[in-house]
Amino acid sequence: MPNPLLPLDDHDRRIVSHELNAEAPWLDPEEPVTLGHVLRAAASRHGDPGATGSRLAELGYRVPSPEELASATDDDRKMISRDIDGSGPWIGPGNDGHLRGHVLAAALRLNRPPAEIAARLVELGHPAPAPDSFPERVLDEDRDLIIHRDRTSPRRWIADDTLVTLGHVIAVLQHMGKLTRVPQQTVLAIAAVCERFTRLGYRVAPGAAEVTVDDVVLTSVGLDGCTPWRLDPDEPVPLHHVLRFAQAHDRDPNEVVARLGRLGYRRLPEGPLAGSVDREEVGLLGHGGNRKTWLAQEDPAWFPHLVAVGVETGKAPAEVADRLRALGFTIPEQELPAEVSESDLPLVSGRDLTGAGPWLSRTDPVPVGHILYSAHARDASVASVLARLAKLGYPSLPDVPDRHVTEDDLRLISERGDGAAPVLGDTVPYGRVLRAAAVSDTGPREIADRYRELGYTDVVLPDGPLPESVTERDADLVTIDTGWLAPDEAVPLPHVVQRAHAEGVGPAGIARRLHALGFPQVPAPLPDTPHPGDLVMISKDAKPDGPYIPSTGVPEGHIQRAADAVGVNPHEVAVRLAALGYPLEFTPHPDDAVIVSESADGQAPWPRWSALGRVLLAAKVLGRTPEGIVDRRRELGYREEDLPDAGGFEEQDILLLSENLDARGPWIGSSRHISLQRVLRAARITGRSPQRIGERLTLLGREVHVPPALDVRDNDLLEALPRYGKPVKTEHVLAAASRAGRSPAEAAARLRELDIEVPDLDYPTRRPAPTPPRLP
Repeated sequence: MPNPLLPLDDHDRRIVSHELNAEAPWLDPEEPVTLGHVLRAAASRHGDPGATGSRLAELGYRVPSPEELASATDDDRKMISRDIDGSGPWIGPGNDGHLRGHVLAAALRLNRPPAEIAARLVELGHPAPAPDSFPERVLDEDRDLIIHRDRTSPRRWIADDTLVTLGHVIAVLQHMGKLTRVPQQTVLAIAAVCERFTRLGYRVAPGAAEVTVDDVVLTSVGLDGCTPWRLDPDEPVPLHHVLRFAQAHDRDPNEVVARLGRLGYRRLPEGPLAGSVDREEVGLLGHGGNRKTWLAQEDPAWFPHLVAVGVETGKAPAEVADRLRALGFTIPEQELPAEVSESDLPLVSGRDLTGAGPWLSRTDPVPVGHILYSAHARDASVASVLARLAKLGYPSLPDVPDRHVTEDDLRLISERGDGAAPVLGDTVPYGRVLRAAAVSDTGPREIADRYRELGYTDVVLPDGPLPESVTERDADLVTIDTGWLAPDEAVPLPHVVQRAHAEGVGPAGIARRLHALGFPQVPAPLPDTPHPGDLVMISKDAKPDGPYIPSTGVPEGHIQRAADAVGVNPHEVAVRLAALGYPLEFTPHPDDAVIVSESADGQAPWPRWSALGRVLLAAKVLGRTPEGIVDRRRELGYREEDLPDAGGFEEQDILLLSENLDARGPWIGSSRHISLQRVLRAARITGRSPQRIGERLTLLGREVHVPPALDVRDNDLLEALPRYGKPVKTEHVLAAASRAGRSPAEAAARLRELDIEVPDLDYPTRRPAPTPPRLP
């Protein structure tokens, strides 16, 4: 704990905490503070180690001597930072298990021997691996070896005490571009990397250090020793991979699994497996020609696999199942069809169904749409399709009336209404009913009856009365990116605004039409008139393609961003958002249009930054106090500066604060330095002395220095000088003299009287000759 007798501010709490975060664990006053901690604490606060050490000593801690602190170098700060750049984050006081990689990287970055880095870290009070466990120097390519290849890992370097696996070695070689299509060369490259890892002080897994050509082939995805190179050590090793290798190399599959374990793979197939596998059995592991789909050891799609393999090999599914079980695959003991044919493959496929997987499950009900689509594809009756599926072992079949499925039927059950897959499964969304009704020029009720005649029992309809007829535009109203609106769910406001924008009508009209179509939960009330900027106004980034602002409230600054994007007054945006139902932090008022405009006229531009002149002009136009204008702008979401204590405000203040001295925007900012030229122009316009102008601007919070000797007659002299505090050069003095009709000596003397520094020269005392009049 820190010394409880001394009060600690936030700075003190940080420097006495181990992690420099003002939280426990704390430094122990009884233990010496390490030099490394002082360096970390000083650098994290952009301070000096000596000052940090002194403060720790004042707090009662035992700190390094001034000589030790003075001995610290820039390299010391770099070697204790994780990025080795002398800034945080820092390595901690304890051993995080990745210090070897840090030492090696620091040695490479600082061009120093790693043993020297390790020894110095210990002197700084940090743990480090033994100096004699490092090579004499670090090579550039060593960095590629020690980087953690798992991008999800929070650590940059591989762990000190973890065995380097073959998977990591191959990943390193692949990153370095040192893998070839010749397995023998790959073995040599692996051996070289393993040897280097050992020299760097890491322990290499025995299997990786003794890798053979067969191992390279075994760990390549294609079992050919070529790219893609490695099985992912973090993923399960497929059983089919083990069996295919065992057959190709005449090995016992159990021995192959054991070898993978020695190579560092942990997620292996469950055994025991068959002692051998022949070529014919390998043909049962996958289907699909050159781009095979392989069976997993515990695969939920085992039955479609039996059908597909049975079609390709001509074997009975029961025989295929028995042989796969013997090889180690989990195949449930269920009744199987005696034989299968190629025409059975589409029957067990789910690819023609909306939202379905690639295969039908034998345990789930078969969808109505699949029966109808299959019957049309086979040019067969519905009854024959149901009978074949029953023979294939699908017990949960729908009650679909026997019929010949027509082209019109197919268009009705297809998701897009074009007769092509995908088709509706068991549920007919209400939006699909409306689309079919619009296309066929019939009512939704008639369409719903047609779906029921086809065997669909789940036809979604609203609770209320159905419209007699619908149009294509009505169907468009209920179409969304993911399908269709549901009549029992609230219609999202952005959807209403999107449709209103697409049709060029007011959102209220869209809401009324949706309500008439059977969607009772529509946003209300909504404006009847359209606005071209609605989509921009409701989008989070002020872009018409979303994402949209939350319906619970308008984010800070959104109104201003939307106003800029749409090109309208922020007040108009606020009024429109409120009309659309978005809750605001304030109630819009017509005066807001004046308050947020640059020149208090309700017109563009509408700057977001604070300007005193804008506040004073709005107060004048609206007959309010400046304080009231500031308060209102803050309510509207603007960040306003506090008003200066000017002893009240005058009407001429507005002119003084305007950029063009015309009492209109743009306005000079609070950080703007006021030039003497501007002071003289303001004095000439207002009839006040330059000194009074300077005094007033100072009260208004502007930075200005008006020399006591400044006079309005100095204007011509000053207009020739550079602006924004740039130094005055000799050519400027000469130009000022010519413009003011004075000698250079007089001009220089006058400028000095005005506290303006000019080059120290002996200027001519002769005035310039008058410019002769121009001849016509």
